Amino acid sequence: MVKMAFQIAHRQRVTRLYRRCLKHLLSWAIDRSVWREEAVKLRARFDEHRNETNARTAVALVEEAEMLFEKYKHPEPYTSPEAPDGSKWERNMPPPPHVLVMTPEEEKWYKEASQW
Repeated sequence: MVKMAFQIAHRQRVTRLYRRCLKHLLSWAIDRSVWREEAVKLRARFDEHRNETNARTAVALVEEAEMLFEKYKHPEPYTSPEAPDGSKWERNMPPPPHVLVMTPEEEKWYKEASQW
């Protein structure tokens, strides 16, 4: 049972690392064809050790890969404009409801202006 739990946790860790690497590759290579070539190379590097059976070696490989990722990750990763912290995030938000309430003077002016 413990071995199976380790395998699941290890598989998740490797999968998450692989996905993070792919996403950061998009920050380095904007052209899709260049990104695809690099993604194939990255996949080959992960597949080299796919069938590793020794748990200690597998953990050491993942830790080494995570250190490499931290060393080479993009300093300013690409963020989609509509995503949180993107350039368009929360742009042109509707005003809060309490701001839209008219004062009596404004209501009077609005009624006069709309009847004209």
